[in-house]
Amino acid sequence: MSRQAALPAIAATLLTVFAGSLQAQAPAQDPVSFNFDGGFALQSNADLDAGEGGFSVNRWFLSLGLTYAWDRRNSLGISVGGGNSTYDFDDTPEFGPDGPWEEIEDTRISIVGRFAAGEKGSLFIIPSFRYNGEDDADTSDGRTWGVLAAYAWRFNPDLTLGPGIGVFSRLENSTRVFPFLAIDWNISEKWSLSTGRGLAASQGPGLTLGYKFNERWDLGLSGRYEKTEFRLREEGAVPGGIGQDRSFPLVLSGNWRPNRKVWLNLFAGIELGGRLKLKDENGDTLTESDYDPAAIFGGTFEFRF
Repeated sequence: MSRQAALPAIAATLLTVFAGSLQAQAPAQDPVSFNFDGGFALQSNADLDAGEGGFSVNRWFLSLGLTYAWDRRNSLGISVGGGNSTYDFDDTPEFGPDGPWEEIEDTRISIVGRFAAGEKGSLFIIPSFRYNGEDDADTSDGRTWGVLAAYAWRFNPDLTLGPGIGVFSRLENSTRVFPFLAIDWNISEKWSLSTGRGLAASQGPGLTLGYKFNERWDLGLSGRYEKTEFRLREEGAVPGGIGQDRSFPLVLSGNWRPNRKVWLNLFAGIELGGRLKLKDENGDTLTESDYDPAAIFGGTFEFRF
């Protein structure tokens, strides 16, 4: 499939890193490796249900990672990334004449740990620190932390399965906890089911059903829960407030892997169950609105070296 195989933005999310680690069983020739990821996504105009007007979104994200693997089952890495989501509001009196926000910056640092746990088990721990906010927003008020952890058991060469949990702080000084399923299942020679990759800004779980044409080409149908929060600038309509964008993207992706070091992806789909929410600086809701289903499309890439 974060800022999403694919979803409304980029394959550089924490769950993207986790999904790649889950499937990385072959030993590396060199213990030190680098990866460069990025992508973009465009969301078409979506009408708001609470009143007049609508909005569209353009997103991009880039990240660079370094991993040291002292054997095929144990590794430790660091990933640093940043991106931007530009919202274009059109005649939305419910959220103010110029819209509640414009450009949202996303910066993050994550540590990726994968450790052997017994003969067939693996433990994944991915702590992260991030900033999400508009230009001129208070940097300290836009910082959050989070951790993804999972234990996966390799039942056989075609099935790795286990429980996972995500714990993330919120901008209004609360904590969000969600479970997810860590899975890498080769259902048949052609079909597979795996933990879904996500948006760069994503914090939600997802699944991908894949069909493999050959060693280089495959298709994926991916769905996930997406939710992003960001701090608003001090001189906006709601000084120091909080914006939130939630949706359930469903996308079809085409993936090309010409070799083990290059992965390219194009995707298109629809965002369902969307909702925007505007809060004050303390996290109290000022206004919110569902928005109509919107088309999404874009592309992602990953280079390993």
